[in-house]
Amino acid sequence: MMEVLNQSKIEKLAREIGEDNVPLLVEIFLGELVAYQQSLTSNELTDKTQYLKDISHALKSSAASFGADKLCAKAVDIDAKAKLGEHFDVRIEAATMVDIINQTYGCYQQLIISSH
Repeated sequence: MMEVLNQSKIEKLAREIGEDNVPLLVEIFLGELVAYQQSLTSNELTDKTQYLKDISHALKSSAASFGADKLCAKAVDIDAKAKLGEHFDVRIEAATMVDIINQTYGCYQQLIISSH
């Protein structure tokens, strides 16, 4: 099974941008995840299909950069289906995305706690 977080990618990111910059960037990333999760679970979202396509496209690179491998894989999968015009069940894909976002958020919270 794919790991939620890829520790080696996180360490590489820290080397590239400097360890002091990681907490701020992680905080921004986690804020994005919360916003995505809230929007995907909101009943006020009128076009969940388009929103899911949009965030999947955005998450491909940000999740990859932060070592969120499972989230990145799901985003790549949805984005590819959308680009190919393949049908997918938006309710199931949105629920799966929310679940993976929650897992990713929880793992990052543990990472932050253990680094203090």
